[in-house]
Amino acid sequence: MRKTGSPSNVCRRVLRSLSFVLASGGAALMLVSTPDRAGAQDFGFYGYDSPRPRKRIDVRRPAHSRAAREAVDDAGPEKKRKRGEGDAKVVGAKNATGPLFVVISIADQHISVYNSEGLVTRSVISTGMAGHPTPKGIFSIIGRERYHHSNIYSGAPMPFMQRVTWSGVAMHLGVVPGYPASHGCIRLPARFAQELWGLTKIGERVVISPRDVKPVEFSHALLPVPRMQPAPAPVAETGSIGTATIVSEPARDGAVTKVAAADGGTEAVAAPASAATPKLLNPIEYAALLKAKAAADSAAAAKAVKDTFEAASAKAAEARRAVAELKAAEAAMAGADAKVAAAAEALAAAAPEAIDGAETAKINADTEFSMAARRLDQARAVEAVKTPESFEAVRLWKEARAAVGIASAAAKEAAQRVSAVSVLVSRKDQRVYVRQGLAPVLDAPATVRDPDTPLGTHVYIAAAVDGDGSSLKWAAISMPSMGASGEQASARSKKKSSREEKAREPEAPRRPASSAAEALERIEIPNDVSERISELMWTGGSLVISDQPLSGETSDIGTDLVVTMR
Repeated sequence: MRKTGSPSNVCRRVLRSLSFVLASGGAALMLVSTPDRAGAQDFGFYGYDSPRPRKRIDVRRPAHSRAAREAVDDAGPEKKRKRGEGDAKVVGAKNATGPLFVVISIADQHISVYNSEGLVTRSVISTGMAGHPTPKGIFSIIGRERYHHSNIYSGAPMPFMQRVTWSGVAMHLGVVPGYPASHGCIRLPARFAQELWGLTKIGERVVISPRDVKPVEFSHALLPVPRMQPAPAPVAETGSIGTATIVSEPARDGAVTKVAAADGGTEAVAAPASAATPKLLNPIEYAALLKAKAAADSAAAAKAVKDTFEAASAKAAEARRAVAELKAAEAAMAGADAKVAAAAEALAAAAPEAIDGAETAKINADTEFSMAARRLDQARAVEAVKTPESFEAVRLWKEARAAVGIASAAAKEAAQRVSAVSVLVSRKDQRVYVRQGLAPVLDAPATVRDPDTPLGTHVYIAAAVDGDGSSLKWAAISMPSMGASGEQASARSKKKSSREEKAREPEAPRRPASSAAEALERIEIPNDVSERISELMWTGGSLVISDQPLSGETSDIGTDLVVTMR
């Protein structure tokens, strides 16, 4: 007969039972025992997950400890699928080149990354659950942080965070259970989150669609054509700013504008260009030269401020000394004049025996007066030169300070021009918007022919350079129809009519939206806006045509042009 009452035997049996429970269902036990952390579900991949959908029973739900997630991440494709993580299909991710664009499918719960050559990589994801949906539409990556903590959910960690809206939607590492489970963000498996982080950059387009859409190679005569133009004009043919001299030096393949500083150093600010056959530059080459030229202008302007300030300080000191000398000479002159008057009175009143002494005193007073007069004349002459010189030096210093502001603004604009450009034509707004480097460039009226017919929502991405390097290859993505528009849906929700009334008043059939080519053919924008776009458009740029208005997610600065779908 076995002894069961021994404390050691009881402990061993309890430990064996506990080990079995932890091995078979420890994850569920941990979830039940974990205290509620409302609002942290979206970012809690270190122990907090959103509730399981009511109608879904999935006993394969993975454990949410760090060790369990690492085991899932290191498992093979079969184990990943069993645990709900799925497998990230990598198609040439290491060799991906050129601008990327991301397509997220809500229905399929996967993310696809494309470039001009096609699919780069793909992975399963987890998007917003019921009540906290992930917004659909056309977005861009507007911020990136390798180690980010949520500002909304008690500092919850969000590694490899790539922001798509300032209202709190981002792609980041998180628990991916195989179904929508976040509070609106796009959760990524650990390895894929790190891989995506190494591929993408700020400004690249992110399309969030209700179901999967694939980019297609697209060409059309009405797409923006990049403008090829000669190198920007040099800072100046000759001249100087402060002590920095602007010169033009010949080179083997053309003329290079350089800035020769006072210390003897030089910096090239314009690209080589042959006077006989000037090379035409594409928008990004032109922008790069503008940026270099603006940087040189800013450096020269900053140095000019320093030099003119030093010159103004020196001239002001000289003027102060001249004024002080003038005042001293005027005082000496007044004193000498008083002595002459006193000596003259003494000589007139002197007794015969004191006449010689009075005459000597008068001669001395006259001599002192003459010397004071000469000193006063000299002081006046010096002051007459030094004071205007001081005023002129101060004027030059003020001009140099103003030039710094102008140069800084030009440098900022030039730096913006090396970023991708975004264009949106909205049928709702009847306007065209242009942004570059997440900052506004311009907006203007636009015309849409047959305005009662939907355009749909289409994004055209300049994916690569084509041909001889003066044109672009385009990819087009057309968003699937979202059904009735938001205005129609709102009107129907407010109108609670009976079935008989609906039958008597059938809803007019909706016209189909235009194709990507038809949408291009229906829009008209001003010629000056079209030319401006051609000056800026290069690889990575995009054109969006949509029925929707410019989204409220588009702030004054720091966001790209955003279109959200109802």
